[in-house]
Amino acid sequence: MIQANVISFTRHFILLVLLSLSLIITICDAICPYTPTHLNITNGLGAGLDLTIHCKSKDDDLGQHVVPFGGEYTIDFCTNFWRTTVFFCGMSRSSEFHWFDIYDASRDPYCGDCNWTIQATGPCVDYYKYIWKEFVCYPWNKKAYLH
Repeated sequence: MIQANVISFTRHFILLVLLSLSLIITICDAICPYTPTHLNITNGLGAGLDLTIHCKSKDDDLGQHVVPFGGEYTIDFCTNFWRTTVFFCGMSRSSEFHWFDIYDASRDPYCGDCNWTIQATGPCVDYYKYIWKEFVCYPWNKKAYLH
């Protein structure tokens, strides 16, 4: 009889721990467990060239926006508890279409306030405020983009 009570207590204790962890993770995801992220995306394509941008994450579709040359589009969000947040953006001008992971928590862990400039050759980010003291340009993503 004592052994049955110990097994029952153990099961209830494990269930209580799992429910508590689930609640903590849910609350953390809802209240922004890390510093909020601010992305500022500037159209650097050239005079008279508009940038059409459409950004998404696994959970959010931010819609399509047209940014004139020199104009800015901003995204504010919280990285999820697991630090797996990725925002990707489809970008077009005239008949050219490209896409890029504008934020990847594994690549941009210190990017709380990132300034991106979109150029014809690809997006560039200003990492001067962080550990790196450089302006880094990336090529456009190669794999297929699904609308």
